[in-house]
Amino acid sequence: MPTAKLQMRLHEEGEGPAVLVPVASGTVVLPAPSARFPRAVAMARTCLRIGERALAVRWDDHAVTAHPIYEKALYGWAWGAHRDVLGLLEATNPRGGLARILLRGMFLLHSDKRDQRSRHDVVARRFGETLDGADRAMVERVQDWPTGGPTALAALFTAAGRDDVAQVTSLVDAGHADSWLAKLPADANRKAVREAPLNTVLPVVPVAQGMGPVTT
Repeated sequence: MPTAKLQMRLHEEGEGPAVLVPVASGTVVLPAPSARFPRAVAMARTCLRIGERALAVRWDDHAVTAHPIYEKALYGWAWGAHRDVLGLLEATNPRGGLARILLRGMFLLHSDKRDQRSRHDVVARRFGETLDGADRAMVERVQDWPTGGPTALAALFTAAGRDDVAQVTSLVDAGHADSWLAKLPADANRKAVREAPLNTVLPVVPVAQGMGPVTT
């Protein structure tokens, strides 16, 4: 789907604020920095409903989680050491004592299964369906789960033949989207997004117009 059409549809549904980066293989949607991950997943589900496929990701210097989006179920895979992934989850999910306890308990229950080869094919198949990646390439990325951070995320997209998305994630990690994200209104609800000017809450920023590497 063309990025301009996605922008219009997201605006109509009050989804945002976010920066939209068009690439040859689709659109990268960058939610506002204040958005917690469940909000990003909800936005990805809207993108799935509007388009065909969607993937939600989050990362920091040491860990990555990526989630092929389906209408109801939420699947995912984590890259990085156990403690680093847990730190990423706690930093990006709703805060609060009970929420943190539940999150930690769920990850402690499932984290030791990442080394089970019986799970790798199933997980890789989901990534292959979402990213149009070859099964073997996806299996290799899933099996490299101990390695996290932005390099692991870029490698996932590269393995799926989406070098353009890998480039955007690397640029975002390097801070090239910070100035655009800082302009987004904070804590805008659906009504506020629908009523705000389109380019204020859902600006389209091509890689060549502000997302490219800084040259000196």
